[in-house]
Formats: sequence, structure tokens, C-alpha cells
Amino acid sequence: MIELYLLLTYIFAYIGLFLVSFYILTYLSVKESSVSVASDKSVSIIIPAYNEAPCIQQTIRSALELNYPRERFEVIVVDDGSRDATHKLASAVKSPYLRVFTKKNGGKGSALNYGIARARGEIVVTMDADTFVDNMSLQRMIARFHHENVMSVTSAMGVYKPRTLWQRIQHIEYYLSLFLRSVYARANAIFITPGAFSAYRKSFFERYGGFDTNTITEDLEVALRIQYHNYTIEHAPQATFYTIAPASFKALFIQRRRWYTGMISNLIRYRELFSIRRGVLGSVILPAAVLSILFSIVLIAFSLIRTAGQIRNELLSLNAIDFQFYDSLEFNRYVIGQFFYSFFSNPMYLFLLFFIVLIGFYLAYARNKMRFKESLSFNFVLFIACYSLLFAFWWCVASVYTLFNRKVGWGRKVHG
Repeated sequence: MIELYLLLTYIFAYIGLFLVSFYILTYLSVKESSVSVASDKSVSIIIPAYNEAPCIQQTIRSALELNYPRERFEVIVVDDGSRDATHKLASAVKSPYLRVFTKKNGGKGSALNYGIARARGEIVVTMDADTFVDNMSLQRMIARFHHENVMSVTSAMGVYKPRTLWQRIQHIEYYLSLFLRSVYARANAIFITPGAFSAYRKSFFERYGGFDTNTITEDLEVALRIQYHNYTIEHAPQATFYTIAPASFKALFIQRRRWYTGMISNLIRYRELFSIRRGVLGSVILPAAVLSILFSIVLIAFSLIRTAGQIRNELLSLNAIDFQFYDSLEFNRYVIGQFFYSFFSNPMYLFLLFFIVLIGFYLAYARNKMRFKESLSFNFVLFIACYSLLFAFWWCVASVYTLFNRKVGWGRKVHG
């Protein structure tokens, strides 16, 4: 058992070091296209909304305040059969550049397709109803449509005013993804276009159909479809936006269960992308993503079993010498302390120091691109302490749901 655990640990570390080297070399060897702005294309921003009364007006105003020529700009809100005052509040915002529609509930993909069918712009931008954007973001994204083969452009995402423990962990996660997406863009290997704020050529949907209404991760599916048809997805790291992240463990669990289950089903659907003929995406990025998931699940499972075994043996030893804890609080404190000591002192975490330094570099990159000034120290500690366990847990759940073909929905909201 121990020998297998050590073998897996070193294999995982080797893969991690290989990917880190690959990412850094890719970042350094491929020059990022100049950060410019452009406003030469007509744009339609589509905001699908379901039961978004608390934030819909703020989101609409954020979209309307984008710095873009008014004659080539419009905002479309699609109320997807909300049961609250979403439609009423959206309609109360007065602007000649805003159009508000309502339709029978059909899900986020359906609402987006409804908006695309009515969009006048050459470029359509999907924007979640709980998203707030920097006013120069749109021009920075449009500048990346520098070639007809570019079908989509992603932006830089952050968490809006993180307060809870779960939001603080996501705060670091989102900033880290900025560097990786920049590297993927250099290799044309982006495989997710975040639904919260991404831009697409309308012609792609006219040619290959709209968002898939049968998947629970329409933003992942459309990105894989773009790659499948050999088009390019660009990234604008200085086009920043912030989204309201799930605040509770339950809400985060529902979101990640949907994300990861949807990712498994869509990777199976587009399995032809796993090929050296697909360049870096098919030969490195997608295989590495799958291997990282598998090794994370296995290593965390081994670590937990090993840690539980060590604690059990220590408790048996204490019992053998008739050691008595003062009360249940002292006992629980001992068990928790031993768990964290044993878990984080195993060989896998010898590599943690290196990756902490690496994560620090990623955060420095994000700070430079997104120009944020807030302190991240506390959030960073929470991320290091909790994320690996959460990551493995989410993927275990998604794997079980996929294996047993269990239905996964959006939770209490149809989309968000």
C-alpha cells in the first residue's frame, strides 16, 4: 500500500513538474499579442436571467456603462420565465440601447439562443445576470477578433466582494485560472469559454447551431465545438469582470457537481479532440487535465486512508497505556490536530512548497493584468489548506453521477 502510494505520488509530481515547465516555456516562447482596444464591430450583449431580481439592475447598468460606440452596441435581457420581479426590474431600466424580452422557462442555453436570434450585432457577448464588468473590457475583447478564424474571446474573471470562506477559496482559484487561460490561448488550447462574460462571432452560431440546450455546461460544450471545427479561441487578460460566487458549501457543491459532470460528458462527446492531430490541445492540455483529475482523486483517497490509519494506531497506543482525555472537546481537538499533521506531512506535500511558490507567481501575473490591490494572504491560506480536498471531492461526486447516469440539474435556479 505504502509503495503504491509513493509511486503514485512521484508520478503525479512528475506530471505536475512537466506541466509547469510546459506552461512557463509556452508563456515565455510565444509572445502575447499587443494589448489594444477596438470598436469596429457591432456588438450585442445578451443577459439571460432567471430569478435574478436582487442584482439584475446593477448588472444591466454595468453593461450599459461599457465604453463602446453607441451606434454599434446593444444590451438584450432575456427573462427566462422568472417567478420573481426580474422582468419588471429589468424593464424599469430606461435606455435606448436596452431591449428586454421574456419567454417561457427553458434553461440558460434556450435563453441565450432566444437572444442570439434577435441580436443585431456581429459579435454576441454572453453575460451572466450576476456579473459586473470594467468599462474598457469590451473594447479589449473586440481587439482580439483580429482574424476571421477567431470565433471566441474570453476575459479575466474575479469574485465580486468575497466574504464567506467558500468565496475566498474561489477568489484565489479564479485568479489562478487567468494565467492558465493565457497560456492556453498562446497554444490555441482554450477549452472553456466562461458563460459569465465571453464573446463569440454570431456567424458561428448561424453556421453550426446555437448553444446546446441538452447539456448542463453550455459554455464548455460550445468551446469544444469551436475547437472541433478548427477555429481559434483568444483570450483578453486585461478585459476584467467580477461575478458573485456561491457563498455556501451547498451552493458551491451544486455548481461544481454540474460543472464537472458536464465536463465529463462533453469530453466523452468530443473525444476526437484527444489526438496529436489536434496540436497542443489534444496531445497535452486535455490528456493532462484528465490525468490530473484521476491522480488527484487517487492520491487524496490514499492520503485520507493513510491518515485515518495513523490516527487509529495512535489512539490504540494511547488506550493501551490507559491514557484518558479530559473531555470530548480535548479528544476532538487531538484528532483534528493529528489529522492535519499526518495529512500534510506525507510525501505528497513535500512538493507543496514548490507549488506554493508557483501559485504565488500566478497570482502576481493576475494582479498585474487585472490591476487589483486587495490583500490575498488570508484567502491564499484557505486555498492551500482546502482546495485539494474540495477538488478531489467534487470530481469523485461527478464521477459517481456519471457512472450511475444520475441526473444533474442547476439546483434551485434553472441557470446561473
